[in-house]
Amino acid sequence: RTWTLESSGINAEYGGSSFLAIFDCEFSLLYLSDSIMMYEGFLFVIHLFLHTYCQLQVAAQFFINLLRWWRVNKWNADILLSQTKTLGKMPGHVSLMFLEEDIPVQDIVKPIVWCICLGVTTISLYDYYGRLRSKKIDIDNELREYYSDFTKNCKSTPKQQLSPKIQFVSVENGRTDLVYAARDIAQDLVNGVVTEITKVNYQNYHKVFRNDHPDMMIKFGSHTTLAGYPPWPVHLTEIISLPTCLMISPYNFIDSLNRYFKIEKRVGK
Repeated sequence: RTWTLESSGINAEYGGSSFLAIFDCEFSLLYLSDSIMMYEGFLFVIHLFLHTYCQLQVAAQFFINLLRWWRVNKWNADILLSQTKTLGKMPGHVSLMFLEEDIPVQDIVKPIVWCICLGVTTISLYDYYGRLRSKKIDIDNELREYYSDFTKNCKSTPKQQLSPKIQFVSVENGRTDLVYAARDIAQDLVNGVVTEITKVNYQNYHKVFRNDHPDMMIKFGSHTTLAGYPPWPVHLTEIISLPTCLMISPYNFIDSLNRYFKIEKRVGK
């Protein structure tokens, strides 16, 4: 038995089984070709969607940064004081921990100036490697410039002038001071200055903080760690975390203060 296949006016005869095999093969190739085209089209649509999404993200971030710049630059000391006057007594000592690298000096000095305007008398700047200490001159210059701009033409005078105690702290202040404290205590025991180890006044051996412990710490960075921060000064410190210090705004700072004042402080009660 034979089958006749007509294609484009040409007659060809095939055996039944051969015709079915060729027909199945051609059908499979057509199906595979259509599947590849559909797959390529699907990949193109995904690529187009992701490309458009990334472009929209870039554009959105640009407008967000522009809006932040506009909102931040219209702030001054008057607005900051009016937004925080109902919070309560400000902490006397604030520690700022920077766990990010390559932070612009402009972003470092902003929370310092805001603390000064609110009457904070002591500000500790901590980074692990002590790089901030090497930028002290740049920080001082930028601090004075930003403070002058932030308090310019303000009706209400900030609670203090630009004369707070600013100290630089790094991991060495924790490790080195611990070694020095242990050495001094041992020497005093040998000399008879201290008769019993249980009666040692450890506050006398703290090289950095003495009795001036931070009331509040703002930690900038995504790492959940104190990164070698000296342990004894922070046993009563309230720690507030912010994801980054880059392009920090007064809104972020005020939000940290709100979180600080919402914490119940019982101090051993």
